[in-house]
Amino acid sequence: MRHTSTLLLVVFLAGCGAQSPKSPTAATTHQAPEPVPPEVAELMDQGDLDGALTKIEGLIAKRPDASVYYSVRSSIHHRRGDVDSAIADLNKAIELNPKDSRLFNNRGFILMGMQRLTEAMADFDKAIEISPDYSNPFNNRGLLMIARGQFASAIEQLDRALQLDPNYVDAYNNRGFAAFQLGAADSALIDFNRALKLNPNYVNAFNNRGLLRAGVGDLENAILDFTSAMMLDPGNPKYYEHRCEIYRRMSKTELAIADENRHDWLMRLQALTTAIQSKPNDANLLVERATHHFKANDSSKAMDDVQRAVKIAPDSVRALVLRGRISMDVNDFKSAFADAEAALKVEPNQDAFSLRGDACLGLKDYDKAIESFAEARRIDNSVAEAYYRKSLVLQASGQQEAAADSLKQAVALDPNVEDRLR
Repeated sequence: MRHTSTLLLVVFLAGCGAQSPKSPTAATTHQAPEPVPPEVAELMDQGDLDGALTKIEGLIAKRPDASVYYSVRSSIHHRRGDVDSAIADLNKAIELNPKDSRLFNNRGFILMGMQRLTEAMADFDKAIEISPDYSNPFNNRGLLMIARGQFASAIEQLDRALQLDPNYVDAYNNRGFAAFQLGAADSALIDFNRALKLNPNYVNAFNNRGLLRAGVGDLENAILDFTSAMMLDPGNPKYYEHRCEIYRRMSKTELAIADENRHDWLMRLQALTTAIQSKPNDANLLVERATHHFKANDSSKAMDDVQRAVKIAPDSVRALVLRGRISMDVNDFKSAFADAEAALKVEPNQDAFSLRGDACLGLKDYDKAIESFAEARRIDNSVAEAYYRKSLVLQASGQQEAAADSLKQAVALDPNVEDRLR
């Protein structure tokens, strides 16, 4: 992780445009939004964007003149990262319904994210021209001016948004950002506090308030804010980076290293997820991410990924062995054995033999476990355990000499095996 000497605040973009089927918060209803088809909204809420896209395209085929369907498809495209298709759909929606200020606002939001600021401002202006009491485009104009470094002008726009909607949480957060950039830390803190009073789970406001507090030397409270942000959004690495920086300033080295390790793990996870999004049928990438989750003791997510990998590549030895290892982690020895056998049919390698040995040990087939461990060339405590367990079985059946030989093998591998497993 690269450490920075200056911690920067972030504005809140999500929710100010068309990233979800839910309409943005406004002081007054400038225009009653058409409802998103519930079957599409449900798929979007579940994160099934492919299914949602297929469903909305079916609806468009039946009603090609319904602007709301193009607006919804634009939102799906935007969430998938296909901004060009998102813009094209909003263009079509505006063509069908040029009096809907939401469509101009949403298109402006996407254009702003593409750094096409002049076009974005024109759309926000048009949205306000159609609906002067629509608070959202004022907030977005404020964001655009922040992007240009025009913080005083941004505050004027955000003031207008808050006049129209005194409970506009995003606008408080964004105005706090602009105020902090102008050196008005007290005003910024007031706005972040207002945002959190309105929405106690507003993760960006926690992050921004933490950065502000760090900037003015209030390190203990900054740590509390970053920790709150982590609890609300545990998959975001930036909070760990910020808290790590504070811990280093406080000379709490062990805590800083722990945050740095977590940051690096999350960054790797993000990189793998991005790669999988671009290559969803790459079994090797899915195995990589499954391994990443498994090393972090998240067997559930690891299994989800490896199941997808096996479905794509049924003969992948890496995927089969990893799935078997995950099954071992939850004591599903039969499934682990089945995966080991399947992998060995494809390629008799040490990893597959090793997995079969562990599975057989769990299934109490000690002879098969010992045989598999030998094929895997393993000499460790698990091998010692297999010999020890076998000696107990032999002893119980009256085969004292064979039991003694097996115990001798166990002790040779692990002198403390009897104490460890008794």
